Amino acid sequence: MKISHFSLLIIMLFLSKLTFAQNQDVDRKEIDEVISDLYESISFDKGGAPDLDKLTSIHHAEAMVGAVDTSKVRMFTEKEFRAANKKAFEKNNIISFQEKEINAITHVYGGVAMRFSTYEFTIKREGKERTIRGVNTIQLIKDPKNGWLIYSVIFSDNRSYPDLPLIYLKE
Repeated sequence: MKISHFSLLIIMLFLSKLTFAQNQDVDRKEIDEVISDLYESISFDKGGAPDLDKLTSIHHAEAMVGAVDTSKVRMFTEKEFRAANKKAFEKNNIISFQEKEINAITHVYGGVAMRFSTYEFTIKREGKERTIRGVNTIQLIKDPKNGWLIYSVIFSDNRSYPDLPLIYLKE
């Protein structure tokens, strides 16, 4: 049976689209795992602390973290951000910090991805508890040797911006 060039082209296009879709599924699954590791590694109960080894393993060596509110923009290297949080947690006697993702919108193309990750965290100190929601914008890159890594996280929360848009909440 002889296959025409046109038929061969159609088959190749179909297979390339199928391969692209499968790679997108794999990439999205891997990105989901990195984000899950992020939230798991920064959360801790009384007597615990963030998992710094895991944080290091999921961040690019030059990763940045930023906080944007109505009065200022603060940018840190990921290591500077960890150190500032550790100092603030010790100063304010924080005994527990639990952060989780409550919704996500992920865009992937090639070796770059952007995740709009709606989060909620509960922070506790003796006798006090506070829950805050916000949106992390997480930029990831696919390192050829190490897979998906977080390159930047920039966030805003409901302490400055009270209403989370519905697009960032679960429907």
